[in-house]
Amino acid sequence: MKKKLCFECDESKGFGVLEKIYLDSLKDRRIVLNQEIDSEVFDLVAMQIKKFNKEDEGKPIEERKPIELHINSVGGSVYDGFGLISAILSSKTPVHGYCDGYVMSMGFAIYASCHKRFAGRFSNFMYHEISTMAWGKNTEIEEITKENRRLAKMYDDLIVERTNIKQNKLNLVKKGKKDWFFGVNEALDYGLVHEVI
Repeated sequence: MKKKLCFECDESKGFGVLEKIYLDSLKDRRIVLNQEIDSEVFDLVAMQIKKFNKEDEGKPIEERKPIELHINSVGGSVYDGFGLISAILSSKTPVHGYCDGYVMSMGFAIYASCHKRFAGRFSNFMYHEISTMAWGKNTEIEEITKENRRLAKMYDDLIVERTNIKQNKLNLVKKGKKDWFFGVNEALDYGLVHEVI
């Protein structure tokens, strides 16, 4: 079952341990993204990035305290993921991505969008072709296929633009219909990770 954070309770009613850790981390501009990407994650993460940018209005970029985004996610909704990517890329306050465990699928793309990227030495990464369930009449399936191609191009363009990974490498992964797993040393070579911590 998916983890849900409860933000409706206050200190007098008591927080769960995870909720308290999450809220304490926010005070230091650390955002934790450790679940499947969906509209709730967009609300929690993107809105916090926008809030910190609002707090920093008028400050030179070099004087802004970076936002730390700690990602441990297997991916999820492509649309919600791109919404979060837009929030990161449009953030004037630097967003630093941290991978301590794994970033996969849409989590991989979100991590790649961060302005500076850190990873632990046992971190793991996974890229694969976007997937969807399609059913209905032939014309409906054709429309979904067309939309998937558009989203896949956006996804690949982001990876190619923000790393040293070439499009022909991504095409080979998709042609083999497989998931591409790799570790931190390869991620460094590919320019996905900037610094191992």
